[in-house]
Amino acid sequence: IMFHNHPEVKAQFDMSAQANGSQPAKLATAVYSYASKIDNPEALKSMVEVIAHRHVKTHVKPEQYPIVGESLLQAMKDVLHEAATEKMIAAWTEAYQILADIFINREHQIYESL
Repeated sequence: IMFHNHPEVKAQFDMSAQANGSQPAKLATAVYSYASKIDNPEALKSMVEVIAHRHVKTHVKPEQYPIVGESLLQAMKDVLHEAATEKMIAAWTEAYQILADIFINREHQIYESL
């Protein structure tokens, strides 16, 4: 979905990891980890740190987060069909934005320290 709609973001992704499924698996694991620890953001700190450093290394920009979020939510809708209720998608939209803000802020700190 994302690469079809936004081919400009391909440069930030390891396309071999996309092809072999490891990148989507990492994203799914991160989303699951976030969802399971949403009430305890401190528990996410080590995951955020690793991913934020990777994002800085690959030059992820804040304006790319909405692209990923849009694609992630569309994938959820495509997979879950009618189970992807408006309420559920709204909750995930809010949760994704909170997580994106965490990453954007941490990545900004890392960029500033370089």
